[in-house]
Amino acid sequence: DTSNNVKQNSTLLVVADVTKPIVNTTFNITSPLLNDIINFTGNITDGNGLLSANITYNMSGTLTKVNFTLSGTSAQISNATQITVAGGNVINFTMYVTDVSNNVKQNSTLITVRDNTFPVVNTTFNTTSPLVNSVINFTGNITDDVALLSANITYNMSGVLTKVNFTLSGTSAQVSNATLITGCTETCVINFTMYATDTSNNVKQNSTLLTVADVTAPVVNTTFNKTNPLVNDVINYTANITDGVGLLS
Repeated sequence: DTSNNVKQNSTLLVVADVTKPIVNTTFNITSPLLNDIINFTGNITDGNGLLSANITYNMSGTLTKVNFTLSGTSAQISNATQITVAGGNVINFTMYVTDVSNNVKQNSTLITVRDNTFPVVNTTFNTTSPLVNSVINFTGNITDDVALLSANITYNMSGVLTKVNFTLSGTSAQVSNATLITGCTETCVINFTMYATDTSNNVKQNSTLLTVADVTAPVVNTTFNKTNPLVNDVINYTANITDGVGLLS
């Protein structure tokens, strides 16, 4: 004022901290199998100060939360988890980090459990001892724990390789193929193979060898050296025998 009296009024303003922590996460494996141990690690920094962190994941319907108390401006946290779900399941691993100003950073990663389980293939035949010109029906009942993609029936008859393809979906299917036995003589062997592939490209092969039945009797032609013998004559009885496959006795 005019008498040189001076009044001072001071106010301290603190610039608000609105910067979230920095969170970089890594995994020891990115395509785990059932029963593998997955290690989820986070390297965390903050310009002012860290307060806490949390790792959360849901597996087999159970939500797990692992809490950490932090201090300073940097930290590393980790958690080792055993995979208890089958191939094809997706697990969401999330890391939350909070600083002293209650800024929260979230970092989430989806991990898919790798499917390395082959489909199950059970095959049957309408006959296991087919005849020439008979029809053989090759049937497969197929299941997979995740999802089926395709199937194939392959057989070689008379030097001709035949492949029959099927497109599948879901976790179970039945496929079949009717084949006429032609151009294949008795006792010839036919290899019937069924392949099943799931959506993870796991392939199961099931092969069966079938032998065409031999039902043709041998051919026997007989002759005599005499057809009207006398007493004390010697008669010679001769047989000429043939068989399409092989003679035994």
